[in-house]
Amino acid sequence: MVYVGRWRITETSAWGNEYLDETEEASVEFTKDSGTMMFGSVHIEMDVVKEEIGGTEILGYSFTGNDEDDEVYGWGWFHQTQNKDEMEGKIYFRYGESSEIKIARYKKVC
Repeated sequence: MVYVGRWRITETSAWGNEYLDETEEASVEFTKDSGTMMFGSVHIEMDVVKEEIGGTEILGYSFTGNDEDDEVYGWGWFHQTQNKDEMEGKIYFRYGESSEIKIARYKKVC
């Protein structure tokens, strides 16, 4: 699974696209072992680990950050779909909401 780079949040089960892009374009950016996620008023920093579970590569993460002025933290995971430029998974906010989430790799424009 190649995941390092910038990804666009394309869909969630809990929040509509209008909210996702409320303050800036909803996105996830991964480095080898960390990342950031931004959507709506949520800005989080992630610790990332790649592992294999039942023959499927999973990208797990824990996070801390802010939702407006409130501190948030939680965890989640992604796995690659059949399309190598898309992943889907779940995000869990501790003491809060959870949502399915889909992301797609940003395409380079030449």
